[in-house]
Amino acid sequence: MIVTKKRKAISTFIATLLLMVLAVAAGVVIYAYTMGYLGGFTTPQTMGALSLDSAVLSSTGGLTAYIRNIGHSSFTYDTAYITFGTTTVKSTTGALAPTTLPEGAVGSFTINVTEFTGGAVTYSIKLIGKDNTQITFNVK
Repeated sequence: MIVTKKRKAISTFIATLLLMVLAVAAGVVIYAYTMGYLGGFTTPQTMGALSLDSAVLSSTGGLTAYIRNIGHSSFTYDTAYITFGTTTVKSTTGALAPTTLPEGAVGSFTINVTEFTGGAVTYSIKLIGKDNTQITFNVK
């Protein structure tokens, strides 16, 4: 006597779901490949680089810092933050002149720091450009 076993196949609903998952996965792989391949044709925006030449704090409380653009693109000044003690304030009075430094140029940043403090000894200045290029320096 021959015994036969009944075999069941995958239902059409599960088969359809599996095909949809495979199609979506293949689409994701193709999308990732093409975006990685085509992304190599665009030129990435590189951040600039700044250097502090000198910083002088006068007896009257005026801070003058000379900033050099050592990057490969122009630097455009956006904002400055001054930290004294544990307090950080956004400076609205200090500005880099000129506001855009070409490659290799030097600009001066001048601000009266006595308006922010009550006689703090160390000031930490952070200059930030429009392309998020930053320089931080301390002055005593």
